[in-house]
Amino acid sequence: MKKFVSITAAITSMTLLLSTAPVTYAQSNESSAVQDEQSTVKLDKKATKLLTDAITTLAGKQTIQFTSVDTSFDEWHINGILTGTAEAEFSQNYDPKKGQVTSTMISYKADDLNKVMDEALRTKITAFLNTFDKDKKFEVEALWRVNQLVNEGGLKNYWVIWGPNQSLYVDVDHNNQMSASIQYKIKDARAALTNKARNSLKTLGISTVKPFDYALLTKANKDTLWKYQDDSNLNYVHIGSNTGKVWKVENELGKDWNNDADFKKSFAKPKLSKSKALSVATPKVKAIFGLNLKGYNVRIQDNQYTFTKKGATTIVGKINKKGSFYSFEAISANGERN
Repeated sequence: MKKFVSITAAITSMTLLLSTAPVTYAQSNESSAVQDEQSTVKLDKKATKLLTDAITTLAGKQTIQFTSVDTSFDEWHINGILTGTAEAEFSQNYDPKKGQVTSTMISYKADDLNKVMDEALRTKITAFLNTFDKDKKFEVEALWRVNQLVNEGGLKNYWVIWGPNQSLYVDVDHNNQMSASIQYKIKDARAALTNKARNSLKTLGISTVKPFDYALLTKANKDTLWKYQDDSNLNYVHIGSNTGKVWKVENELGKDWNNDADFKKSFAKPKLSKSKALSVATPKVKAIFGLNLKGYNVRIQDNQYTFTKKGATTIVGKINKKGSFYSFEAISANGERN
């Protein structure tokens, strides 16, 4: 779970910086009070105001204490503490050349959720989790309020709620649209779905397979899926949480080219003809997805074969140099996978 790793690293970094002796900056501001103490590192008035305004936009009127500033990079990294509605730590990036705050992250304690998030949004989150988290596994450990210029995973202005191996994102810019993920140990996942995932991976026919280490229950846009994979991110099987349908199966151990140049050379011309691709794919697609490819057309691009039929599910398959499919993905005709 790459995002968990990056978020954890950010928290660790922020904690280490906050453990140093505090450095504070004074600036009179109409919306927020900034504590006035002597500092060995100075921020100019413009930077202080912009940083303060960015925090105030997210947290409202609070007391802001800047505790450390790292100016050794093109973008300065600023850390601090908020007090007021709730005590929280914050981390910001500031571009002095452009004179703009590029990111602000406020980290709250779980117990303060009701203090810092409005009731309407809390009610919406509860309703979302009642539908999504049927096993009642989601536990709030911490929450972040984030605003950034760079689009990370489609998000710029959002809340993140964390639990043990869990996350819930609220996209503030898009009507508080939510996405979530809960990690299950394989022994705790649905046994029938686990067997289906293993059988689907086996059906691909790639000789080497890594066992699944966990399953993720995920919700994003119209998709609600169980995602089985290993810690090395080499095997994937996605199964609809409501329908139990397989939507994707991939074994990257089936890739057999050496580098980009070898890939381009190997697939400069179609490795399989359209008729041969249909012949090879048909039994596997039938076994994995329960779909018959009769009447399907085939489009070829490099090692990717796309099987289409008007009004029907699209199948995208990828082959290796031997002409064996190591990946299949089903794309629903109505754009919904669950």
